[in-house]
Amino acid sequence: MKILLGVHQFFPHHYAGTERYVLNLARQLQHIGHGVHVLTYDMVRRGTAVLGETGLRMHEYVHEGIPVTALHHPEFPDFDFGLRDAPFEDAARALMRRHGIELYHCAHPFRVGGSVFAARELGLPVVLMLTDYWLLCPMGILRRSDNVLCEGPDGGANCTRHCYTGGTMERFARRAADAEDLAAAADVLLSPSRFLISVFRYNDFAHAGRIRHAPHGFDYSLVQGIHEHRLDPDAVTLGYIGTIQYHKGVHVLVEGFRRVEAPNLRLKVWGGSFHEQQYEKKVRAAAAGDPRIEFLGPYAHDALRQVLEQVDMVVVPSVWYENAPLTITSALAAGVPVIASDIGGMAEFVQDGINGLLFRMGDAEDLARRIDEIAREPMRIEQLREGIAPPPGLEEEAFRMERLYKRLLRDRAHPEQTKEDVSRSLAPGPL
Repeated sequence: MKILLGVHQFFPHHYAGTERYVLNLARQLQHIGHGVHVLTYDMVRRGTAVLGETGLRMHEYVHEGIPVTALHHPEFPDFDFGLRDAPFEDAARALMRRHGIELYHCAHPFRVGGSVFAARELGLPVVLMLTDYWLLCPMGILRRSDNVLCEGPDGGANCTRHCYTGGTMERFARRAADAEDLAAAADVLLSPSRFLISVFRYNDFAHAGRIRHAPHGFDYSLVQGIHEHRLDPDAVTLGYIGTIQYHKGVHVLVEGFRRVEAPNLRLKVWGGSFHEQQYEKKVRAAAAGDPRIEFLGPYAHDALRQVLEQVDMVVVPSVWYENAPLTITSALAAGVPVIASDIGGMAEFVQDGINGLLFRMGDAEDLARRIDEIAREPMRIEQLREGIAPPPGLEEEAFRMERLYKRLLRDRAHPEQTKEDVSRSLAPGPL
């Protein structure tokens, strides 16, 4: 099977969760004998070859054995609202023809949404993975510019009031219609969390009923041979693993931790701030004077095992609706309990009192209460560790996807079936 995976950005310059999902899936599909190619957008502008009348630039390369085609416009268009892009659609269609693609799996439609329409026009089966809220929200994370959480666009009223002042309702109506058309072009819509599905239903997204739950697999090679951190009740170590950005809530963690004066606590913070250096400075300033808090900077992805070996619990204090946080999956895969905010996918993956603890999102005092519980009763960590159910592995996910792909290709032979028929054939429950 010749499969094209699409994503809004990719390695080596971009390496967040969605990019890693694509890389992992591509490797696994290759391993079980399929031809895999990645289509992405080139924000670094490395492309020099001009693609005919489209005017787009193309850069082709291989990353860890995966062939990649990166496209970009001579001048970047309006990505937030430009879901339809004729030049990109033409270029994607030509790429699919050139490589004899049989199925298209788009892991994120931002910047590359035109490829979904291109695949549909070629009659290819299309799988669309929803890893955030971008089809609903131009910002992608349902968080207003004043850092207050948003329940949804409300037909664009919330967007014009809080994030895109000066924008017209007609503009948002067009975007919403394009988003629904994009979803309609896919045979199957997937989400790694049930929470995301509920958000689309709450916002009356036309195709919310077709979204199926498909949990991401974890790369267990990253924690293979991990040495369980021996719990020392006199030196309990909490860890933060991620990026130091406002929506990740590191300020809540530092404030909550400092409110607990227990001498047996330690906090280790791993991560860089990217473009939010001022925020990192504020977080470090808030931690200054507390010798129990240590900032260790970014870590290499293949050093995850060494990081997790140093902590007793991982804290995920995000102040937005995380969908399927890789940090939580990583910790649970390594047998490390989690303290997390009580919203979004965090509350879905962390069961309070079973494999971790939950606290009120953004509430440093409530986080301090949960941390204090651990400081007073460190052996509770061992009880939480016993409650962890290992997440699915990459191999399981790849075989599940392969099964879906084969089903879609078989259904192609029966064009009388509708997308609703295909979705019903996959229900109930996760793929």
